[in-house]
Amino acid sequence: MKAATLHFVILAACLGIATTSSAHEGHEHGKASDQPAAARYPNGILLPAMEGAKPWSDKPVLDDPDRFQIAIMTDNTGGHRPGIWMKAVERLNLLRPSFVMSVGDLIEGYSEDPAELEAQWSEFLGFIDQMQMRFFFVAGNHDVSNPTAHALWRKKFGAEWYSFDYKGVHFMALSSEDTKDQIGPEQLAWIEHDLKKHADARWTMLFFHKPLWVMAERQLTAGNPDTTNWKKVEALLGDRPHTVFAGHVHHYVQYDRNGMKYYHLATTGGGSQLRGLPYGEFDHVAWLTMEKEGPTVVNLLLDGIVPSDTITEASIKRFRDFLAGTRLDVAPILVDDDSGFSQGRIDLRLRNSFDAPIEVTAEIDGLPLRGLSVDPEPSAGLHLKAEPGATTDLALNVRFTDKVAFEHFGQTVLKAKFRTLGDGPALTAERMIPIVIDRKYACPPAPAEVAVDGSLEPWQELSVASGDKPVRLGPGGQWQGAADAGIRFGAAFDDKCVYVFGAVTDDKLTGGDKLELKFDARWIQDRKANSSLKTGGYTLSLPAPTKLGVTKAALVGSPKITAEATIATAPTDGGWTFEAAIPIATFVKNQNEKWHSFQMTPILADVDDAGEQPTEIVARGTTEARTRNTNYPHFVRKRADVEAAAK
Repeated sequence: MKAATLHFVILAACLGIATTSSAHEGHEHGKASDQPAAARYPNGILLPAMEGAKPWSDKPVLDDPDRFQIAIMTDNTGGHRPGIWMKAVERLNLLRPSFVMSVGDLIEGYSEDPAELEAQWSEFLGFIDQMQMRFFFVAGNHDVSNPTAHALWRKKFGAEWYSFDYKGVHFMALSSEDTKDQIGPEQLAWIEHDLKKHADARWTMLFFHKPLWVMAERQLTAGNPDTTNWKKVEALLGDRPHTVFAGHVHHYVQYDRNGMKYYHLATTGGGSQLRGLPYGEFDHVAWLTMEKEGPTVVNLLLDGIVPSDTITEASIKRFRDFLAGTRLDVAPILVDDDSGFSQGRIDLRLRNSFDAPIEVTAEIDGLPLRGLSVDPEPSAGLHLKAEPGATTDLALNVRFTDKVAFEHFGQTVLKAKFRTLGDGPALTAERMIPIVIDRKYACPPAPAEVAVDGSLEPWQELSVASGDKPVRLGPGGQWQGAADAGIRFGAAFDDKCVYVFGAVTDDKLTGGDKLELKFDARWIQDRKANSSLKTGGYTLSLPAPTKLGVTKAALVGSPKITAEATIATAPTDGGWTFEAAIPIATFVKNQNEKWHSFQMTPILADVDDAGEQPTEIVARGTTEARTRNTNYPHFVRKRADVEAAAK
């Protein structure tokens, strides 16, 4: 092979070898280090001359003097995970961007205590002190959540909105918290003036916290005015080239608006389920390279680089359609045996309303193992497939050699992995579906005519009782047993109301005695998956009577029920009786017209002597009965078509 011919002088220049005596030791002036970069180094790459093939491509060198790279850090707070932000700072110190932008939520904030806010800012500024390039602050709702926080921001950082220029690009740091979720009139006027002043910018970059364009579009779609003022900002931007960055929502999406790219970024340590790229949930910094043609954006995960269009409006919509269109139901197992469970059938139903075939592999976790047999044996996992628009069923027979108490099934779940089949990239998702195995109490049809009058005569057996060992709240030692204070109760329904009725045992009625009925009106799988009563939980209060009384009472909870309940109470020898007619809307609103069941427990407050703290009897539940449904009785609507609809 013929050797390549090299021209040494050019190669020496390429390698930076001195070819003159201008850099002799002892010269105080004219040293290379004293000269401007343009004088010390030639422009471009000086390549050696070669005959024949060359060991490089013919693509251009990306060394345009107007080219630069910056990083954009997103939400650090809103349930921050310690260490992530600082890890990103360390990575950026290695990557060496020209400078770093932010989109707000830098501290947890939401305090009016200046000392607490100062401590949070001190911690955050300690991170910034370790960053080796300039950092630009942008205010988020956590940073300026109240007047105290606004004042501290202005003391530390000055303006809440400002702009600057770099290599012909105009950067605007705005505040979506001027007033909450809004660019106010003063800021809007400043934006108009600032854009006119920099009309010759080759590109304009806008950074603020909340994705105001999403909020504005929702308001306009609903027929409401745009209170964010974002559409006014868009009108001021006109057709000038621009790119928009925001945070706040903790998941990533790239938008296309009028030919321009808008981004809401994910997290740099803020609260996130971190379910990965399909969900847009990951910790990252955005990396922006400015070119003549405009910016290029990629996402730097702590372990890699992700293109900016990994998640687009179209792709995330398809993924959400996939999540919404694939459903795996596990029918609850509720049995008429207070002592426990020995055998039954777990029914699975895969419903596919997505546009591609779906495959599910699943396994059951949390079943007690002693004496367990399952038919068919799921040693290799459970498998279901369904074509678009189809439904597939699978039944498992579960048997234990000995009866198992219900509390041992509290953590039983189905771990399911969903996957699309067919052409194109597969969509995947994982779900944890609770398996409900518990005691069932009937909620039968009510008599044809119901009079809420405090009498228990029309009602069937009171199926649930607080018993001899109820959960007790409050001072110990005051409760002397079931004859001192206790409760028996049941439920029924018609097309207007659910009726709860019962008898209270109380050896001494006082003004402090009362009853709280605690409800969870959600679907049974939702109640099992999340025991919190923040949504779907309701409370109805009934004071102990001195005489027969019938009245209306508000059902307190969320979502709000406008119709009031009717309650009746009547004293008896050794206690009192009660009836409550709960509007059927409570259950329809949280489930639907074919609602399946609900959970409910009474909490009985008993005061025997004036001035003493009440002892509270939880009919069935835990010490957290006011906030969680754990161990509440299940009342199942007793109708064959409803039982079938739940499977």
